[in-house]
Amino acid sequence: MVIFVTGPSGFIGSNLLRRLIKERYRVIGLFRNPPDTPLSGHLAIKDFCNLSGAKQPHNAGGHLEVVKGDINHPDTYITALSQTNCVFHCAAHIGFRKADYDLAYLINVEGTRALLDACHKVGVSKVVHLSACAVLGYSESVHRLIDESSKPIIKRDNAYAYTKTLAEGIAFEYAAKGLDVSIANIATVYGAGDKRLNSGSVIKTVYEGKAKVIPQGGTSFVAVDDLVEGLILMSQRGKAGERYILCSENMTYSDLFKRIAWALGLKRRFIVLPKSFKYPAIFLAGLIERLLPAKSNGVNLISEQLIRESFGYKYYNNQKARSELGWHPLISLEEAVRDAFDYYRSQGLI
Repeated sequence: MVIFVTGPSGFIGSNLLRRLIKERYRVIGLFRNPPDTPLSGHLAIKDFCNLSGAKQPHNAGGHLEVVKGDINHPDTYITALSQTNCVFHCAAHIGFRKADYDLAYLINVEGTRALLDACHKVGVSKVVHLSACAVLGYSESVHRLIDESSKPIIKRDNAYAYTKTLAEGIAFEYAAKGLDVSIANIATVYGAGDKRLNSGSVIKTVYEGKAKVIPQGGTSFVAVDDLVEGLILMSQRGKAGERYILCSENMTYSDLFKRIAWALGLKRRFIVLPKSFKYPAIFLAGLIERLLPAKSNGVNLISEQLIRESFGYKYYNNQKARSELGWHPLISLEEAVRDAFDYYRSQGLI
């Protein structure tokens, strides 16, 4: 099997690449800027062959070919795409502020349409489209588990969830045209390789002692290695036009922060904000979003929409992935946090 991966230098894409190469697949990676240094600071070039003209090491696993191209311009990669059996669409722009919308739309929506149209034209056998649990919404009740049938109204204020919702619509559209595309709804991911500190921003604030107050709601997580396993299973067993939630565990934010501290061997105390603080917190987040400049490298996690959601419960039901794919996540939050922390320290991010 020949596998095509978009977003191969990102957090999820780089971990997926490493696993596929280890299992001796021939992989084609679509890079906007092909690396001449270790991928994501996580994947050493010596792990691969045919990268920047290098010969395959004697003990290397599979085979990586680098294609320089732009997901929005299929002419830059359609020749390589026509050689592949399976596509993992990992490329995305993660941004939660209103100011992130234009770039998120360009990559998450227009890029997805361009890619899936090209896959349909050349007859790719299987596509795994990476989406997010964020498109499934959240609940005001701690007792409700959200499943794949959820269709909440997602507002444009949350650039990431809104554009990912539109991207899913495109995936469903091409599934109806006969393209075998399955959708992965992914919880918050923890583990090594998160160079932009997506989930790592939480780990960093706990480590530095800056996390003092936390919202009353709840969230979910998946370890990156368990996620990669789920994605591979989707490529083998996922049904066309179907969503699969890849979430290992649900927990309150209070438990999340306490467990992160414990995993790092730290003693930290946190104050849980009562629900009466919800709207003042949303108002403050709005001021911060409007007045403070966006991070040049990293994800801005302070936005009105994210603070609003943090007082609800993002609890998801993974039973479909377990029963239909045979997916059984094994890695605990604590293990994933320690892996992530070791990576951050090695890269000077913390």
